[in-house]
Amino acid sequence: MNGSIRNKRRLFVAEQLLIGILHLDVRHSAPRENRASLLAHAKEAAATGAKIIIAPELALSGYSFEGMHEIAPYAEELTGETVTALSRLARHYKVYVGTGIAEYDGKTGIFYNSFVMLGPQGELAAHHRKHVAERRWSCPGQPSAASLFDTTWGKVGLLICADTYYGLLPRSHALNGAGLLIVSANWPPSGLDPREVWRARALENGIGLIAANRTGLDRQMDCRSAPSYAITPDGRVLLDETSANACVFYIEYPLEDHRFPSDFFDKIAATRRPRDYNAIALDASGLDDYPALWGVPASGTMNIQCLIPVGASSFKEAVMDRMQAMRGEKGLLVLPPAGECLPLEDIAIYSGKTDVAVITEEVSSSTGISVPVFIAGGRITRMAAENDFLMADFACARVALARRSALLHPETAVALSKQGCDIIVSQVDDLDRDSRLLLGIKCLERAVVVVAGRNGATICDPPAGHERWRETMLQEPGICAASVDTARTRKKRFLDRVDLEVLLRR
Repeated sequence: MNGSIRNKRRLFVAEQLLIGILHLDVRHSAPRENRASLLAHAKEAAATGAKIIIAPELALSGYSFEGMHEIAPYAEELTGETVTALSRLARHYKVYVGTGIAEYDGKTGIFYNSFVMLGPQGELAAHHRKHVAERRWSCPGQPSAASLFDTTWGKVGLLICADTYYGLLPRSHALNGAGLLIVSANWPPSGLDPREVWRARALENGIGLIAANRTGLDRQMDCRSAPSYAITPDGRVLLDETSANACVFYIEYPLEDHRFPSDFFDKIAATRRPRDYNAIALDASGLDDYPALWGVPASGTMNIQCLIPVGASSFKEAVMDRMQAMRGEKGLLVLPPAGECLPLEDIAIYSGKTDVAVITEEVSSSTGISVPVFIAGGRITRMAAENDFLMADFACARVALARRSALLHPETAVALSKQGCDIIVSQVDDLDRDSRLLLGIKCLERAVVVVAGRNGATICDPPAGHERWRETMLQEPGICAASVDTARTRKKRFLDRVDLEVLLRR
């Protein structure tokens, strides 16, 4: 094995499963050389005792191909040389071994970006076709039970690289029983950091995730500092490593009673409300005229401000002062949980004289329960106790106010965005690092996400291209402010090749 002792670093726990991650230097258009490296490193991992072995996306062909004519010489059928060789290796060592390949379907002539997993008997245990596919040559995959496989430790779900970008695919695997997500990746270190995405997908589903990334220079990408990654359901990072050379990373994944832990997923699943998610089934991608479809206001620029007060004694005055300062522009003032009763009627009267809407909460004097409130145009709208969100049109935006517990679910963001929401707002007591990530990443569903907490605030604007979302953040008392153009949030795209039956099952 090329690499130092750190590549064999392990986390020792009472019960664990040894997993080998093949961090390969994949050479473009060199399948023979790449296959030899794949098999040599897989054999080394199996001989070391790894029970599951994972290789990167398109580990035989390389990545950047400009059309079907270019990928054709490097694509293989499932009965081809690579799968056959891995089948022999898996059967000999009694292990699971998987890799990404460019697949050619001889029955149809279609090319796929695929992830194949061979089982301990040499059988094809699982076969996943990438949903967020390469447009120039690859046909997108469809939801399939073949993307999951059973082991003695529990069910495992397969994904490929950008499949993790959208929240509904990992959620579908979790609901279908996966206790672990395995990702075959070709994700360079520029732009959006995959570790943020992978951490979010693990934590929002309460299951572990292991990503086998690659190294080396591809035709158009430098992956020499691309990370492979592993995280447990409770957020412990087991692996976050790069290597300029091909090597094997090992992790000892924690088990409970010889199974993948499930307590975290059970708690998350218990808070789901599928009745609220029906809109995820709507066909809304690529629409050019959201205002006409949904009757939302004409687009424009919205000034969003989150007020984090210094102390409760000055909160009322700070709110009125901030509304006065925002007067004369289309504005949305978001307040954190205050822990006290604000003069809602006074705020409503003032809002009727301005283009400023206020999102706050009302605390019941009898029960002490907080009720989210939207105030605009002189009207006070309270969220019903039985609801997890409300929507309201104001100025140049459709605004949704969502409870934190609801927005942690990816279905909520997709459902609201598909119904024309430009801005989704949530209030939290403590805006810690993981809350910021789990709520902020929902902006990838093409809506601005605004979160106000007692100790900070964040405003997350959907990204352009492959970049990270644009985040304005405050971690102390003050004003967190950003101007957003709702014309951008009307250009929506969604991943609709998902398992709607499992996502909407009640």
